[in-house]
Amino acid sequence: SSADDCALAPCSAGYYMTEGGCQQCGENSYSGAGASSCVSCPEGMVSSAGSSSADDCALAPCSAGYYMTEGGCQQCGENSYSGAGSNDPRCSAGYYMTENGCEQCGENSYSGAGASSCISCPEGMVSSAGSSSADDCAFGNT
Repeated sequence: SSADDCALAPCSAGYYMTEGGCQQCGENSYSGAGASSCVSCPEGMVSSAGSSSADDCALAPCSAGYYMTEGGCQQCGENSYSGAGSNDPRCSAGYYMTENGCEQCGENSYSGAGASSCISCPEGMVSSAGSSSADDCAFGNT
């Protein structure tokens, strides 16, 4: 028996074989046990270094102005916004979220950013449609 008969043990999942031994797979790739190379995650998907299967690949977080859907990142609609990594859009001030997206608050009501409903102005006070704070409510002629 000689040194040529020695073989390196197969690499564990998340690593691949190089001339110098096992090397960890980088971000956005993975490998099974005994791999000689890493496989890239599908486009638009990410994984941490050392990932061991395609199941470790996940949709990349959305950038600001987009939100996550089953099909990937979707741009926020009119009068809505989202922060980076958000899973749902929020309405701008003066609007509220409905099943159909953001709708403007009616007269004599207001909402802050991210509202799911509008708040009525105090009794005897009025505001224009799309008002964004209680400060927009003023005493009016009823």
